Parts: sequence; structure tokens; C-alpha cells
Amino acid sequence: MSIIVQKYGGSSVASEDKIRLVAGRVMEAKRNGHDVVVVVSAMGSTTNELLGLANNVSDNPPPRELDMLLTAGERISMSLLSMAIQRMGTDAISLTGPQSGIHTKGAHFNANIDRVDPRRVLDELGRGRVAVVAGYQGANPDGEVATLGRGGSDTTAVALAAALKAECCEIYSDVDGVYSADPRIVKGAKRIDEISYAEMVELARHGASVLNTRAVEYAWKHGVELRARSTFDADSPGTVIRELPREDEPRVIGVACHKALVPVVVEDDDARALGDEVLELLGKADIFLDRAEGRRRELLIAAEDVADPEAFAEQMQEHFDGRVSVEPRRGSVSAVGLGLGETNKPLQKARACLDKAGVSVYAEFRNEHSFTCLVDPPQVSRTMNLLHDELIGSSVREREVA
Repeated sequence: MSIIVQKYGGSSVASEDKIRLVAGRVMEAKRNGHDVVVVVSAMGSTTNELLGLANNVSDNPPPRELDMLLTAGERISMSLLSMAIQRMGTDAISLTGPQSGIHTKGAHFNANIDRVDPRRVLDELGRGRVAVVAGYQGANPDGEVATLGRGGSDTTAVALAAALKAECCEIYSDVDGVYSADPRIVKGAKRIDEISYAEMVELARHGASVLNTRAVEYAWKHGVELRARSTFDADSPGTVIRELPREDEPRVIGVACHKALVPVVVEDDDARALGDEVLELLGKADIFLDRAEGRRRELLIAAEDVADPEAFAEQMQEHFDGRVSVEPRRGSVSAVGLGLGETNKPLQKARACLDKAGVSVYAEFRNEHSFTCLVDPPQVSRTMNLLHDELIGSSVREREVA
């Protein structure tokens, strides 16, 4: 039988009733003739609650102990879901990341998957069981449990799908796919039927939260077809993420945003090395923007990665003797599409649209598949709506909703 990997996020397993609903979705896949591997996140806000506990008992929780604590959330979910599936009459077994053969490298709290040994999972499937795997975790070379950073359960699911040569990897959440913009911000946003890996990576990196950037990159590298679907709407086909050919003319398929970014400016004769010190102090390597020119290096860091902006600015000033400064927050709005960065037409339309609306753009930059405008944070929602209306219209690969 073909193997399907399903991943359910925290909102999908946030209560006993939702766990029973997920168990029903798993049973449906079994009835359709598939072997099923399920990857789960922690229930609801469990991870944040555990982080709060850690910070209450320690000013600086040791990374090893923090990983031991945080992985408990996923272990709770996997055990409860396994019990629910068994109650419905299908054999199931819960497995931690290390038990599932997830091997990591890198630091605690933000490790990367190095390799996957799927033998244990294949053995359980061979016994007719559903394998329910705790996401967000693996074992490092020392045999210690290590967590995979934000969105790590998505990466767990994709890595298992690649190792198992699964038919596809379904990512379930409380939204029914990938939209041309966040529908909570842009009322005219439309669900996209299919999107390329390259476009999805750009949307995720520029703020779309449906899928994790690392997970999409892993799927792209290993050719794993992804399907973003809703846990609570069985009739919606969701969005398929796979390799797609370019259109004859580049076009915008989606608009994404970061509501607040913290600009950190490094000015030094060796700005690149000093910027690396800033990132090391932050414990971050994957930031939104990193631009270097001469003695200046500019870093744009997601505001959620800086708990106290004022304290952070003081820390930078004291630690680096004024060579590092923290500037006022900016928001970003990015348009994404295959080959978009290779043409000036959409960028010119965007400039004209924002100029006419009186939106001040502090900076703009682009790469192969996207261009981005930096604006004041209060202008992000308005800018999103303006660019979506101007650049997308009816051209998005969509399912028309009656």
C-alpha cells in the first residue's frame, strides 16, 4: 500500500474533541487503502506555556533542559491520538522523534535534521499499525533530545515522507490551504489550487504562516509533494505544493507581510564579522534580510525574536560600543511569483500604486521570485490590500468560490 504522511498542528489537536476528529481523519485514510504516518504538534498553546514555566524558574534556562521540557508537549499529543485511534478499532503506536529515527545536528532549541532512519516506522506499518510520531524533535549525535525550532513539526513530517518515499505529505491546520494573502487582512484573498516550491518558500520566508520555510525547502530538495489542507473542512481539496513550470510572463501569485521587523545596523571596518557576532548573541542564523555593503551591514530580524526591543537596543549599544544600532521598527510587504525579480513591470506598478495612495516606502529590494517594500508598521495592512488589488486581481491560480 502507498504511504501517506499527515501532520496536524497545535490548533488541530487542542482538545479531546479535536483529537477524536483527527483520529477520524486518520481512519478515513486507512479505509482508503493507505498506510498512515501521523506527525503531531503540541496541543494548542502548550509549548508557550512550557516556555513560560521555564522562564519562571530560571532567568536563563539551559538549552538541554529546555529541549527536554518542550518535547513533552508533542509526547502528550502523540499518546492521546494513538489512544483515540485504537479506540476506533485500528492498531496504532506512538513514537518520539528519536524512536522514529530522526537524527539532528546543530544547537539545542534550533537543530536541523541531519538524516532519517525509517526502519522502526516501516516495521510498525508492516504490522498494520498507524505510526503516530511526535514532531519538532530528534536525537543529536550525543544521543540527547534536540528540538527543531519554530515550525519543526512540519519539517519532521516532510523528512519522514522523504525517507519513507510517501505518496505525499499532507499538512493539516485550521486553514484550508495557501491563500493569495492573509484572509484576515485582505478580504479579497483567494485560495490557490497549486503553487510551486519556489513560490511557497518565498511566501513562507516573507511572512505567510501556513507552512514552515525549512519544511518546504526540504520537500523541494527531496521532491515530496505537499498538500496544505484544513483539519475541519474535509470537502476542501486545499493547496498542492509541487514543481511547476514558469508562466510565459512573470506574475504575482501572492502577497505576504511581516507586521514588525527590527532593523539592526552594523557599521565597522569588518561589518560582516561583527554582524555574525550579533546573530550569535541572538542565537539566530535564519533572519529575514541580511545586506552588506562596504562598512555597513543591515540585518532585519522578526520582532517576535526580540522579546524586549528597548532592552535589546541597550544590549547592542553596550556590547558593541556604538558600532551596532537598533533603528525604529519597520513592516514589510512582499509580492511573490516565479521570475518576478527579473522584470520591472510589477515593481513599477507597485511603486505607482503606493505613491498614488500616499504610502511612504523606506526601502525596497528584490530577488529572483519576489520584491519587498519596507513601510511603517501601521501601514502594513493597507499596503497589503493595495498591492493585492493592484497586482493579483483574478490572475492567481485559484478555485472560484461561489
